[in-house]
Formats: sequence, structure tokens, C-alpha cells
Amino acid sequence: MKAATFIVLGAALQLLASSTVEGLPFDGQAATFADWRATIDHARNQTGIPGMSVAVLHRGKLIFAEGFGTRNKEGDPVTADTLMPIASMTKAMTAAMIGELVAEGKLDWDKTPVVEYVPEANFDSIVSAELTLSDYLSHRTGLPHDDTPWDYTSKTRAQVFKGLKHLNIPTKLSSDLQYSNIGYAIAAEAAANVAGIPYERLVLDKIFRPLGLTHTGFLREMGKHPNYAMPFYADSLKDAQEGRFHEGVLESVGITAAAGDIYSNVYDLLSWGNTIMKFGELNGKQVLNKEAVQEQLKAHAIDRSVRTMPELGPAANYGFGWFMDSYKGQTVYFHDGNNLGSTSMIAFFPDSDLVITTLSNVFIATVPNFLHYYLADEILNLPRTQDWIGQVALEQAIENFNQSAHATLGLDFPPRQKNSPASHPLVQYEGTYTHPLFASDVVITLEESEGTGKKNLHFKYTRIESKMEHYHFETFSYNAKVFSFGGAELLTFTTGQDGEVSGLQMEYLDKMWNFEKKENISSFVSSSFNSNKPWSQEEEANDIQMDEIEIEIEQETKGQDVFA
Repeated sequence: MKAATFIVLGAALQLLASSTVEGLPFDGQAATFADWRATIDHARNQTGIPGMSVAVLHRGKLIFAEGFGTRNKEGDPVTADTLMPIASMTKAMTAAMIGELVAEGKLDWDKTPVVEYVPEANFDSIVSAELTLSDYLSHRTGLPHDDTPWDYTSKTRAQVFKGLKHLNIPTKLSSDLQYSNIGYAIAAEAAANVAGIPYERLVLDKIFRPLGLTHTGFLREMGKHPNYAMPFYADSLKDAQEGRFHEGVLESVGITAAAGDIYSNVYDLLSWGNTIMKFGELNGKQVLNKEAVQEQLKAHAIDRSVRTMPELGPAANYGFGWFMDSYKGQTVYFHDGNNLGSTSMIAFFPDSDLVITTLSNVFIATVPNFLHYYLADEILNLPRTQDWIGQVALEQAIENFNQSAHATLGLDFPPRQKNSPASHPLVQYEGTYTHPLFASDVVITLEESEGTGKKNLHFKYTRIESKMEHYHFETFSYNAKVFSFGGAELLTFTTGQDGEVSGLQMEYLDKMWNFEKKENISSFVSSSFNSNKPWSQEEEANDIQMDEIEIEIEQETKGQDVFA
């Protein structure tokens, strides 16, 4: 165990012996914390989470920091020190970094169109001329949430941004939140272009260093550390409850790094959340610009305009990287995070000086989404209205696994038409299909099934590779699942006036997109996507500089406490 861990645990033990937590009588604290451990661990098992870490900071004091379950297939335990991806919680750090540049006068929130900093983001002459950093950071641009067109592409960010003009986004700005990862990538690119250094370097200089986040970094480097969690998923809730998981691999999110590429542990995240809650103040020192943090925590977009639960407010809003709501009369700021192998949450209650954060190593875990409600009830003596991490989290887990099974089986497909053969021999469907919005091509090949002698069409799009099955007419099915996400999909080939296969149609954003068939497949093969290297060419060019950044982080980490 690291020395810093002993310091943290020692501080926690000293706290239990010398202080009272508001809402918890002194004599009952030990029993209460034991109840929390048992309740959380039971909920973790029941909802199918292999590993999880939880930490709580109340009135500036660490009152709880625990790891539960395992972090890898070898069964090593999760501790409060364990590093995990924070996914979309990255957005708040990106917004805070941009806020520091605004405070320095290098950027502004809502005067200068972002297209002046990122010319490639000119995806609509009317809308692009108006969109500011405020629009991008509050998700008001109309850009989509689904990253399918640019996931795991070999193209640069600039090339991807140029393709966004094919989205035909709305020409009228909305006050409603339209959550978008690619929008945060564009905002971060504006900051990097103005500063003249990569996004990752900016976050290091403006956020990690000033806040002393020595156990926080970028996903491509997480596996170099001794205590990190691997991603998992299970085929069913029963499998998850019985510990039958698939282990994945560690990888960066690539183009949209500014929206979800950071890892951390719960100690660093408590420090981060506490600093934001205090408007940039850490241990009595102003480490982030106060006015910039205040701007982050203002309501800039409408997330919800009706009450969905009696415990919550009549409306909820979004700032820059933070959701805001009320819970039983308590103001709460929060943000969750999901990627293909992790679920995270951070929440702070400024009225009661309370910060709660949770990390887990499985896709769409439900306990992190409700644990801050359970702990707020416990710590602040709020009325108990629902069993948040027992019944509510379990019901949500059941629904999530049912939805996943539904997608895997293709139960939303239209009725299959019998006796409806394809119009062409299978060999004529072979080829490379392209669309200017999609940063990678679809490749269809004819391959022999091993041991059967039968040939089937084979689908490839970035990391998605699947045998295809004829469905009816010119429509075929394929499995679009990547690790823990996705399911069965349909595509339909199109025929030109000459009677030859001319393209295919794939669904995205509830509409069909027409891919044209390339004449020469060999030109694609020579530059095809390498599934073992999910970095863009642009990021590969920055490898040396990123290595230097990581070395600096490691040097600053040595000899420093994680949380004191």
C-alpha cells in the first residue's frame, strides 16, 4: 500500500474519533459507516457491478472512502485509490480550463463565434456564424449525441469537423439541452488553437497542476499505473450478479477526448468537486478564477422543464459541464459519465457543503446514478422516500439489461417478408461505401464461413465487424455491438439505373443515410483503419509531446499525498 494511502486512511480514522458529522450522532458513526458499507456492497452485487469506489467529503472533512469488489479478472480489489475513467465528467474540467483562458482575456464566453477559432467547424453558414463557446459548452448547438460517424476514425479533428455540414442541424438555436460530445471537442479545439498547445497540455496546466490532481490524467496513460480498473460487461443481469463478466481493453475515446477521456480516483475527484463548489477556492487559496467558475454554475440550457420525481425540483438546467437541480430542498450540482466500460458520478450539495463521488468499472451501472441521493438522506437527515440503491437502482438495472437484450435480438426490426430473395449475387455487394459525414468507410466483403464452405457477406465499419445475414429483399442484418454497447442493425443496398449495386443505406439519428459505392476497393485497403490503434493521425503526431506531459505528471506525483 502506498504511503499516501496510509495518510488518507489515517486522516479518516482520526476524523471518526474526533469529530461529529451533522445529522449523525457521534456514538453512531461507526455503526452508520458499517451500514453504508454493507448497503452499498449489497446494491453493487444486486445490480451487477464488478468494482466500485465511493468517497464523501462533508464540511471539508473526509468522512468516507471505500472500494468495493474487484478491478480486474485476476480479482485484485478496488480501493479508494483505484484509477478509473471518469468519462463525461471530463466535460466540467474542459469547461473550467476554457474558463481560465476567458479570465486571461484570450477567449470569451458569448461574443466571438467559435468558427473564428476553428474554421473547420463552419458546418452551416447561418448557425456557425452565431455559435459561441457558451452554446457549445451548454449543449445548445443542435449537434448530435451519437458519435457513430467519427468514433475510432483515422481522420483528424479538422477533417471530422468539416464533415459536420452534412448533418443539416437546425438553423434556429434552442434553449433546450441537446447533449453533444463532438460539440465539446470543437470548444476544446478553439482553446487549443488560441493557446497554441494541445488540449491535454492545457488541462494539465490550468486544472491538474493548480488543483494538485496528481492521480488524474488521460486514458491512454492509465494502464501505466499500478492500481487501475479494467472495463467489464455482462451478457445478462444474472450473469453479472453471479460474477460472469467479459473484460475489455483500455483505450482512449479519440476525437472527442475533451468530452470524456480523463481518468481519476475518488480522492482527486473530491478535491475537484470541492474546489468547484467553493467557486475555485482550494484550502483558502483561489486556484481557479472565481467569476469563470460562477459562469460554469449558471443555468445556460434547460435540461428538464417538468418535475419527474417528487424529490426533485420542478425544472433542471445545465451550466458548462454541470447539471443543476434540487433534491428535497437542497441545491445539487452533478454530472455522470459513461463509456464502454465504466460509469461515474460526482455530485455536490453547496447548501450543506457536501461532495459525493462514485466510480465503477462497468457500462451503465445504476448505483452511481442514485448513490448520492441515498448518502444525502443519511448524512443530512432528510426524509427517506425511496430505496434509492436497493429498489430504484435494481429496477433500473433490470430495465437496462432488458433493453440491451432487446437490441441484441433486433426486436425492433420491421416484419420480415418471406420468399423475398436478394436481387443480386452476393459477390456484387462487395465493395467500399462512403458518406461525407462518416469519417470512416463501410467495407463489405464476401467470406467463407469456417468449416461450412458457405459464403456470407461480411460487414466492417471501424471496430465493428460482423457476419451478415439476408433479411429480405436488399436488406441484410449484422451485429453492430462493440464490447458492451450496440446490437443488431439493418442496412439496405441500393441499385442504380444500370441495374448494378450503387450504394447502401444505414440508419443514424432516426433517418437513413445514403452511402455511395466506391469503384476501387484497393485504395481503401492501403489506408484502412487499424483496430489496434484507435488514435487519429493528429493525435499520433502529438505522441512525443503527450509522453512529455505524462512524465511531468508522474514526476509531480512522487512524494505527494493523494488527499489530505
